[in-house]
Amino acid sequence: MRPISCVSCKKPIPREALGTAHRNHCPFCLWSKHVDEHRGDRKAACQGLMEPVGLALKKDGELMIVHQCGVCQKVSKNRIAGDDEESALLEVQEKGMNLSQEKKELLQNIGIILCEDRAIAEESLWGK
Repeated sequence: MRPISCVSCKKPIPREALGTAHRNHCPFCLWSKHVDEHRGDRKAACQGLMEPVGLALKKDGELMIVHQCGVCQKVSKNRIAGDDEESALLEVQEKGMNLSQEKKELLQNIGIILCEDRAIAEESLWGK
């Protein structure tokens, strides 16, 4: 299978990803495309670009990328893949820290609490 190209940075994206069963974002810029209504179904009519807006921690400590669609505004959390660029992940974590309070509250209302502590993000990514 040929790699697909990122809709944002245009780099080739391998179809396989360590740590996740469904490749759903670019490992270089972390952008995605709104293709799923439910994980893996590929039934979204929107097809908008999904911007990485922050990182969130699940209750078990797993760090997730938070994406928001630029067309329909849908928000989703996606697993970090083993080949995701570390610098891009930290940039997205910082981006989440700088969101407006209103945006943070909207995310909290749907159960997403952004990881605003750089040390916690780094520990989750690389361990102690």
